[in-house]
Amino acid sequence: MKVRRRVIIITALLLGVVVYATTVLPTSQLLNVIATKHHDTAELHQLQATNTKLEQSVAQLNSPQWIEQIARNEFGMYPTGSTPYQILPSSPLYQTPAPKS
Repeated sequence: MKVRRRVIIITALLLGVVVYATTVLPTSQLLNVIATKHHDTAELHQLQATNTKLEQSVAQLNSPQWIEQIARNEFGMYPTGSTPYQILPSSPLYQTPAPKS
């Protein structure tokens, strides 16, 4: 009887180890994969949003109006045939004339 009980206990333990190895271990790995997937998905959405903003910036920087504005403001360049004027601040010595009555 004792031998039979030992065989049953050993068989139950082996069955328990097999069940544990086939269900619990892959489950924890699966949960880790799911968590990583959610993290990677969030990061992907963030990178896609950043990419969209950068594409809009590139499109703006490549527009002729933007290039003309940068050339004018930062490099003092003007289109051919135009006459640039620079308006200076008024002198502190200048007094506006009194209105004629």
